[in-house]
Amino acid sequence: MKDKIKAPNGNMTLLALYFTWIVSYIDRTTINLSIVQMGKDLSLDASQLGIILSSFFFGYALMQIPGGWLADRFGSRRVIVVAVLMWSIFTGLTGFAWSLTSLFLIRLLFGLGEGAFPAGSTKAISDYFSKEKRTKAQSTMMSSNGLGSAIAPILVAPLLVWLGWRHVFLAISMLGIISIIWFLLSTRRKGEFADSEKAQKPSKEEYQRLLRNSYLWKVLIIFFFVNITSWGLMSWMPSYLMQVLGINLKSVGFLSAIPSLFLTLGMIISGRIINKFGSYAKTGVLIGIIILGISLYLMAQSTTIFQVILFQSIAFTFLSYIFSFIFTLPHRAMEAKVVGTAFGMINFGGQAAGIFSPMIMGALISASGGSYKSAFMFLTICCVVAAVITLFLPSEKKQAVVDHAAAKTVS
Repeated sequence: MKDKIKAPNGNMTLLALYFTWIVSYIDRTTINLSIVQMGKDLSLDASQLGIILSSFFFGYALMQIPGGWLADRFGSRRVIVVAVLMWSIFTGLTGFAWSLTSLFLIRLLFGLGEGAFPAGSTKAISDYFSKEKRTKAQSTMMSSNGLGSAIAPILVAPLLVWLGWRHVFLAISMLGIISIIWFLLSTRRKGEFADSEKAQKPSKEEYQRLLRNSYLWKVLIIFFFVNITSWGLMSWMPSYLMQVLGINLKSVGFLSAIPSLFLTLGMIISGRIINKFGSYAKTGVLIGIIILGISLYLMAQSTTIFQVILFQSIAFTFLSYIFSFIFTLPHRAMEAKVVGTAFGMINFGGQAAGIFSPMIMGALISASGGSYKSAFMFLTICCVVAAVITLFLPSEKKQAVVDHAAAKTVS
């Protein structure tokens, strides 16, 4: 009966979290659209710009596991408010950067601020939704990633033309303040469910068992290689469309939004599929990775705008299923009291990919004289590696038996 209790403001909290995720994607992807202007203004080449694109992920990845621990230990509300406030400050400060070093440090600190939010928001889902509703709520919340990626270019591209890159960062930093106010208003009443598993704080032994969970580590590695493709595309596609296909900045904004909308719809639908057929989720992940790799290979061979957007849209549709499987796993396989740390572990793998992907792609583009073909082929190879690892991933039912036996041994 306890798990059936209606959480206060659950849907309002989900809406506030959804908006905050969109703001986070607008804040982090603005630099992808600004990178050409920034490169000219600060005299940076493709290799140096790759380092700047990666700098965010140094801080973001580093904060994933500590952010999860903080959310489990001190509650999601405090962690979310501090995270949003910190990243909003450094979003605004990006507009004051004057060199490669200053830009690197500002984006690094921006990443540290934003890095605590994913686990904090995941913990909030377990606080405001009953166990049977968490997979749907989590996949719905994370579909905001695609919508944020779609809105960002539509919103930011005209602002870049109108205001220039420095003033744009100052303007969008205000969105974070709005999201903080909205979130605080929607969580005025305590929304925790009175589950027995959440009545206690996680013990040291439970954290140690979590760190020894081989299933989590395999998913972490899969997410690392899959997210190399995701962040590689999001970081360099605007530049590719402008510099190789000759698209103007305003048009790039709308074209970049199309695949992201496929990602949004795909995550909403796939979350419900996984909730219903969770035991077969591994097969869907494997198929998704294979089609993702094929789509990226075809993108590398494409010569028209239509072909590029078509294959990227197909890639993002199947990427959405993979993301839904990964993002909802902590709610399906872990106790609520460690869900923040579990999500932080998995997301660390995915976001660590952002450290390497933009830099490697930038180096490949520079080495090939501005050609993007080798960079796209690099993404395809990463999909092959992810598919091979997925073959060795046990089913969730088998893993649940192993986890239960391990828990009994410890107790």
